[in-house]
Amino acid sequence: MPKEKVEKKTPVYGYIRKSTEENQEGNSRRQQNSLEYQRKTNEEIAQRNNLRIVKTFQDSMTAYKAFVRDGFKEMLDVFAEQGKEGNVKGIVCTEHNRLARNFGDGGLILWYLQDGLIDKIYTFDKIFTNSASDQMMLAINFAMAKHSSDETSFRSRRTWDLKASQGQPPNQIIPGYKYVGEKGRKVWKVEPKNAPIIIEMFERFGSGKYTVYEIYEFTKEKGLISPRTGKPYKSEKSVRELLKKKEYAGLFEYNGEEIKGSYKSLVSLELYFKAQEVLESSSHPKSPGKSEYAYSDGLIKCQICGGNMSGTIRKGITYYRCLNRAEPCKSKKSLRPSYLKESLIDEKIVDLFKDVEISEKKFKQLSSYISDLFEDEKSRYRTDLVVLKGKLSNAQDEFSEYSKQLSELRKVPSNRRGEEWERDEEGYISLRKNAHLNVDTLKRRISKTEELQEEIPSMMINFLENIKIVSSRFKDASPSNKRQIVDTLCANFRWDGMKLSWDWKKPYHILTGSEKKGDWLRE
Repeated sequence: MPKEKVEKKTPVYGYIRKSTEENQEGNSRRQQNSLEYQRKTNEEIAQRNNLRIVKTFQDSMTAYKAFVRDGFKEMLDVFAEQGKEGNVKGIVCTEHNRLARNFGDGGLILWYLQDGLIDKIYTFDKIFTNSASDQMMLAINFAMAKHSSDETSFRSRRTWDLKASQGQPPNQIIPGYKYVGEKGRKVWKVEPKNAPIIIEMFERFGSGKYTVYEIYEFTKEKGLISPRTGKPYKSEKSVRELLKKKEYAGLFEYNGEEIKGSYKSLVSLELYFKAQEVLESSSHPKSPGKSEYAYSDGLIKCQICGGNMSGTIRKGITYYRCLNRAEPCKSKKSLRPSYLKESLIDEKIVDLFKDVEISEKKFKQLSSYISDLFEDEKSRYRTDLVVLKGKLSNAQDEFSEYSKQLSELRKVPSNRRGEEWERDEEGYISLRKNAHLNVDTLKRRISKTEELQEEIPSMMINFLENIKIVSSRFKDASPSNKRQIVDTLCANFRWDGMKLSWDWKKPYHILTGSEKKGDWLRE
């Protein structure tokens, strides 16, 4: 019997896209437009039309903006590279608006059809060819998709404008607040679980006694939850961003304008600006007091429980041990790490420092180089000063304008003053106070920048001093000097009973051949 002829399948590319805005919609919508749903639908379309999907390109972002989707761009680049004689000249997608909801990306698709780089686009209910009529139909569909997106965007902007005019931050979800009320009329209310953590977070950080990392550890311990994910924050960067949010002080920015919120603030403006000063600072105060142990006072952490390692002397030998104050070391003796001998740390740290140290000869050469480099660095600070002084001038103008508006408002006779007048007065007082605090902060930043401008050579020389024959200096150093050297170059020492690991501090990590972390086995 003759073999049955197998019809050859036409090769095509698949495209799927999940919008970021769809991630925030209901379950039915999320199921309908999920990437897996689109992938299966594309397979159905391919099977129905005797197609073979050779590769699927995908994106997880909106198609409202043009030229921002990497997967879409990669697919069009492939079509362009293979040219008109390419083997793959078709696209499979569930709907035409998966490809574009704007004239930029839509125009590229239409041009590729017109130029012959693409000959067919397969969707669930229609096949668009490169004929003039189909191109026109696809262009109309793209235009309708854009119009729908524009209408949605317009309605959102109108809603946000209204909320902002009422003193409510639009489209904002931050820990410490939650939206309460009917749809379209929701307002911010203090969220009782996260709000106390946010308040204490600002109070601790504003004191200047804690690093951002320590504040991050505090929020983890207290159980601060992201209202978007419902999970704890994963990095100190997230906490740093929370500390920058002026919304907590009762002010928010919308369309370039600073607005006084009608919701309850969690922290005062004074505390907020104090936290910003600490963020601007390059260092934090160290704990007072010195120790006879080189690596005590929290320099080394137990990797099992995260607690501090404390020094002890037995038979004339210095060791470091976990204090067993946190779980699991507190209750499970079998998990507690062994004691760590100080001499063993010294030995390995000497080897460690050899990776970054420079000789006396190299120190002199680099010191000479600094004098040539100095003028370039100094010019950067001059540029920063120009920017800061411009901001200061604007802040001073704002303070003068709010003072003027407040003065005019208070000229209104008392018998004509009502609730609206009181709200306006309260708003101008708050805005003027904010401008005044902003002026003071900028003046301090300008003063600090002027100081840094003069400190650049000494800072750079100090950097070189710290790594000049450092291994030799470390060998002969006293316990307190050892600690000072180690604390300058390294951080986050962790001991798990078998291995000690650490991080190189910036900028010294760049001297280790891009190796930021190191570790060594005890034996």
